[in-house]
Amino acid sequence: MTSKAETPFQGNEHDCYYETDPRQNHELASSLKGKNIVIAGAGRGIGRTCAEFLTHASARSLTLVALELNELEDTAEACRRINKDILIKVAAADVCDAGRAEDILAQVDRDFGGVDVLLMNAGRPPQWLPTAESDPAIWWSTVSVSLQGAFNYSRFALPTMQRKKGGSIIFTSSVGAHSNFGMASYTIGKLGMDRLCEILHQENFKEHNIKVFAYNPGCVRTRFFTDFVDFLDDKPIEGSYVVKGIPGERQSAATAKKTLSGATFDTPELAAGLVTALVAEF
Repeated sequence: MTSKAETPFQGNEHDCYYETDPRQNHELASSLKGKNIVIAGAGRGIGRTCAEFLTHASARSLTLVALELNELEDTAEACRRINKDILIKVAAADVCDAGRAEDILAQVDRDFGGVDVLLMNAGRPPQWLPTAESDPAIWWSTVSVSLQGAFNYSRFALPTMQRKKGGSIIFTSSVGAHSNFGMASYTIGKLGMDRLCEILHQENFKEHNIKVFAYNPGCVRTRFFTDFVDFLDDKPIEGSYVVKGIPGERQSAATAKKTLSGATFDTPELAAGLVTALVAEF
């Protein structure tokens, strides 16, 4: 019997491999020629690495969306170093703003001729607290970024995909969608995203050839974890997800650190490789 200490946090792969790596796999490296891609949540971490991998896969254009314009510009520059000819648009936006989503997708349609791939990667971590102790604003923000963001960008990407008779939508979900302890808002947001994925695929695949996926990116050491650790170490982080002065934040951070401290962390390339393989046109 395998002991708890010997059991991986999730899965046995922790990095991408030849079949999912467009930097090595020449077939994958040419799989997205002519494709226009929108990534919501592209400023850092998994989103930035996905943008880089999709550039390696010969995407025609990238539209990069996140709250922080400076981070988007860093992502854009990283992608231009890979392919100086790629077309890139950046848009600082809150994914919960439906009007802004509509405007961004309209610009993609006008300037690039529509969207072929939508990656909804935006998210925010929860408070790791029982529901009775949760801050209502943070609770709803966590749900909204995942679920409302997924709806908004799908809603305004789908008409152009339907017109083009094809496309792919990918939601960055989580194993946390199936948790039942300590982070209800995150669980509900991601589980709602998973069900939305099923509905959108059912509505659009047969008639419009639009495929919709929700995937688990693994356990990646991003600010979803490090903001909690830095908060406990009293390190000031601009734009931190953990806010001083809100009741329960220290307890939440301590629970998050304890829960994840024993994890075997995955590289963001593991997720980026899977995303690239999912949308590849062989």
